[in-house]
Amino acid sequence: MKNKLKKIKALVLTTPKNVRELMKTQFAKPEGKAGEFFTLAMNVFNFKLYNAVYNFVPKDEGIKILDVGYGNGDMLKRLDEKLDAQFYGIDISQDMKVLATKNNARAVAEEKMFLRVGDVEQMPYDDGFFDCVYTINTVYFWKNAGRAMDETVRVLKDGGRFICAFYSKAYFERSEKYQYEGETYYTTGELKELAAAHGLEKVKVKVVDEKKFMYCLIGEKRGNGIVEDSVDE
Repeated sequence: MKNKLKKIKALVLTTPKNVRELMKTQFAKPEGKAGEFFTLAMNVFNFKLYNAVYNFVPKDEGIKILDVGYGNGDMLKRLDEKLDAQFYGIDISQDMKVLATKNNARAVAEEKMFLRVGDVEQMPYDDGFFDCVYTINTVYFWKNAGRAMDETVRVLKDGGRFICAFYSKAYFERSEKYQYEGETYYTTGELKELAAAHGLEKVKVKVVDEKKFMYCLIGEKRGNGIVEDSVDE
């Protein structure tokens, strides 16, 4: 894993401008063979964030869990292997639906997992449908973050949990090559304020890896009071 991570990181940091532009579009909306590669790269880069999300996802049997921006479906597959739950996913890429369905063929065939193409700002789910909604490294791409947060709260049950794994603004501010026009980056405090302003309560931020600027925000809709250990940047 470490060797693979080093190789991918070296590629990301040394690629010419035109390739970095390709990366920008692929991270926001993975498509085709390039999308397959970059989602695999994200699986490697983000494994600590994946672990953090797993730690905070409720483990109750039969609950409904939504992945916003599921990519190649790797995180859903990890959860499906460990939890007795129903899994849902929404992603803006049709190609990722095809790939994630292939990677989770058994769960999809058994109607334990339901994947759709759609936008976080207008999700095709009923009010109060999910016990938990999580997203990993997608918040930067939300064009209207307030609307996306409103939709997240709408589809959560009372007491339902939202989990957002992300890199803080400081990560992207290290160099211009990490920043892309049209993306929005957040400090931990800014993301907490956004969540609280749109209906989430007991909002906390957990340090995942401070040196790598990795954090995990957890909030709840009319919460249940079980989330602890908050930290602000």
